[in-house]
Amino acid sequence: MQALFASMFLAVSGSVGFAESCVVDIPLSDQATNEAMIGTSVAMDGEWAVVGAPLDTGPSWASGVLYVYQSIDEQWVLDARLEAEDGDIGDMLGVSVDILDDTIIAGAWFDNDDGSNSGAAYVFQRGQSGWNQIQKLVMPDAAPEDAFGRTVAIGEDFCAVGAPLDDNQGSSSGSVVVFDRDDSGPWTFAEKLLHPSGAAGDELGLSLVVDGNRILAGAPWSNEGRGEIHLWERPGSSWMHTWFMTNETIGSPDDYFGFSLALEGTRMVAGCYRDDSYGIDAGSVWVMEQVFDGWAYQKHPPPMPEAGSQFGVSVSLSGDRLLVGARYAVVDGENAGRAYLLGSENFDWSLLEPLDGEGLQAEAEFGWALALDEERAIIGAPYQPLIGYLQAWDGLLDGCDCSGDVDGDGLVGVNDMLAVLEAWGDCPAPCDADVDGDGSVGVDDVLFIISAWDLC
Repeated sequence: MQALFASMFLAVSGSVGFAESCVVDIPLSDQATNEAMIGTSVAMDGEWAVVGAPLDTGPSWASGVLYVYQSIDEQWVLDARLEAEDGDIGDMLGVSVDILDDTIIAGAWFDNDDGSNSGAAYVFQRGQSGWNQIQKLVMPDAAPEDAFGRTVAIGEDFCAVGAPLDDNQGSSSGSVVVFDRDDSGPWTFAEKLLHPSGAAGDELGLSLVVDGNRILAGAPWSNEGRGEIHLWERPGSSWMHTWFMTNETIGSPDDYFGFSLALEGTRMVAGCYRDDSYGIDAGSVWVMEQVFDGWAYQKHPPPMPEAGSQFGVSVSLSGDRLLVGARYAVVDGENAGRAYLLGSENFDWSLLEPLDGEGLQAEAEFGWALALDEERAIIGAPYQPLIGYLQAWDGLLDGCDCSGDVDGDGLVGVNDMLAVLEAWGDCPAPCDADVDGDGSVGVDDVLFIISAWDLC
């Protein structure tokens, strides 16, 4: 009988390749108000994640709300709903978020403390009583319409806040403001970083990431929208501008190189979501690798080029995995958006799998914001009616556990069928071959293997 089943299933065995990751539900709050735009911003650090809903009603309409999640037993659980203590109408807390260890920073770019839309950023910390607001940050020389808080990023002992409409070097030239933290005191203003040759309309700080003692900021509107990115490092007590890359000579107007950024170790990524090289607004990403004399760079097309998809509107990097959002990619006939998980080998990046949401409507903008951290990913679709949308994945490195994969190789196939046949009969728990869990291995387990045949 074993030989018969083996020969039969060898004839119908599925493809062999990377084990697929598994979809993990991430609950939305039943307190969210209509048009909350959950998923506008997403950040993750280990088992914790924070998601921004900038049009959600906290103390006032569109004051903004943060949703904090914890991964417990491979499931995301809603842990907290955070509001600004002084939140006001239209502040839009959560337009940007970041998290590191027990600290969250979130931007409220339309806060009016120093004039209309001058902006603010809020810091929350987790203690024995849960998450609490510990400080509100404002720019020392704040002015109306600075949009301070449009982007935020947090490091071990500092944080950075983008003010892309700051006017220090001309209207909307932009800036990045750095605050330091010591063990016993509050966050204090440290330095304001400007474009070395900034000009009106650059909007430096519209994208922003940190890693170690480095800050990477984008000025995607510079050079008629061709875009630039700028790197600062802190070898001592002050920040030094050490490197930049411009799309001025090789790009086209309105490419917006640097609209999205990722930085980790010796690698950085910049999205160029309006690049027309592979179709009108098909987009692209640039990957930079640190070498002995600077940074080497290479442009990568969308793995599935599609006009209008805007591949590169968001990026997130974790080791040799890169997650890229394409907010208008067509899925099942609707331009609802998609994300692409890419893997690296010898400086080449290839598609591992596309990640799609479920039940999304046209222009939901799935992939507008996303976060990748080792095995896990979370992707937002802020325009999905009625309150926004989130989807999570696990098993991005090794595939996820799945019923029917008896031998754990990420594939339900011949070896699993042979294991079931080998264990035929009574099989008290724990028994991997008893895939239907009824205490014995038999025909029902064979049928289960057949129904699950393929990559997990």
